[in-house]
Amino acid sequence: MPKNQNDLPCTDEKQLDPLAGDGGGQADPAPKRRSPQLRTMSVFFLAIALLAAGALLLSDLAVTAGYQRMGRASNRYIVAQLAASNMESGSDYLTDRVRCFVVTGESEYLADFFEEVEVTKRRDQALADLEDLLEDSGSAAYASLATALDYSNELIEREHRAMRLMLQAQGRAPADMPAALAAVDLTGEELALSPAEQKERAQSLVFDNTYMHYKDRIRESVSLCTQELIRTSSLELEAASAQMALYVKLQTGLSIVFFAIVLLIVLFINWQVRKPLTRMVERMRAQQAVSPTGAAELQFVTQTYNMILRENQAAREKLSHEASHDKLTGLFNRGAYEMMLQSVDTAHMALLLIDVDYFKQVNDNYGHDVGDRVLKRVAEILKGSFRSVDIICRIGGDEFVVIMTRADSSMRELVLQKVERANELLQHPTDGLPPVSLSVGVAFSDRENPKGDIFKDADTALYRVKEAGRCGCVIF
Repeated sequence: MPKNQNDLPCTDEKQLDPLAGDGGGQADPAPKRRSPQLRTMSVFFLAIALLAAGALLLSDLAVTAGYQRMGRASNRYIVAQLAASNMESGSDYLTDRVRCFVVTGESEYLADFFEEVEVTKRRDQALADLEDLLEDSGSAAYASLATALDYSNELIEREHRAMRLMLQAQGRAPADMPAALAAVDLTGEELALSPAEQKERAQSLVFDNTYMHYKDRIRESVSLCTQELIRTSSLELEAASAQMALYVKLQTGLSIVFFAIVLLIVLFINWQVRKPLTRMVERMRAQQAVSPTGAAELQFVTQTYNMILRENQAAREKLSHEASHDKLTGLFNRGAYEMMLQSVDTAHMALLLIDVDYFKQVNDNYGHDVGDRVLKRVAEILKGSFRSVDIICRIGGDEFVVIMTRADSSMRELVLQKVERANELLQHPTDGLPPVSLSVGVAFSDRENPKGDIFKDADTALYRVKEAGRCGCVIF
């Protein structure tokens, strides 16, 4: 549909002039013999017609302005939502880079981290974009996104310490470190640790519950920002819709009056007046402008209005993710998993099939409410353990799937560490839940000697884990 006024059908000034003739807008010459009454009626109806045409033109402009207002509200929401998304994705990217660095020690992850913080600056740009868009730094949406940035900046201090410890474990001198890391003062206790212990301490800083607490606060603040954007956008669209409804009613009344004027002119004035008015009516009919029972112009406005409503409903439907997400855990469901498996790059991926060990016993011994909380905990740990680009799904009662995109067999050790870390957290809960463990079967797309498709090989690996006593990970 058109996005601005320039996309609407063109209506030039000549078309909008109800008395314009084919020869420059002048009425045909009046007959030489005219009664004063007819002359008076002609002037009277001409004045009324011009006033009605002007009012109708103003109503058209008001409807167009209302449509543009609704379009601007929709565009503002889309841009603001992108800003909120960039804030979260920027924070998740930093988390991914620092975790990869403290696990692998590869310098490219360190470089990626500081490029995002000092050059790309998606988080800062997101806040600046939202401030410019809303023109009100005191709005609730802006405040929520600013809070997310504050949490993210606090998290960076923790990430700096983790990377400083990792560099210390590698024996790097402060002069060879980025300035931000060289400025981090390690405690005497940290300096006294062995390189292996320093590396373990660095990993703990970015994988422990405190770190995940900050990540949850960032996501919560971004979610609050999104909710506020939805609320304010809905209010603005409702106000614009109400205004447009008023303009449509006014336009209907003007159309009826205008049509009555045309009929009266045809009945009471001479052919010199009737002829230009007849041409005007024909043009109006060609423009679908006037009809007391549903003028073409009114139908055009109604169609435009209905089109806007349909777009608004489509936008709300896109915001609703119930059809593709698991209600309990918030992860993608089986239907979404099957669709995404068809769209991902199957030549560079890893598939993890995950079962919660002896989950039936949890339900039997503690009840389904506790079982549901355990599943939520598993989902939270999986989301915290994998990258933002990885796809995490719940495909059954206690069955989960992780699709790692842009992955190959070189990441085998990283996957094993992620699973080991997840099992460590689940077996030592701090929230009163019963301890559980995960059995994980993994298949990479570039695996050697595949026995079947990637799902079958991952399932075979999962079966081997269960045969070996569960609580572990086997890579096919």
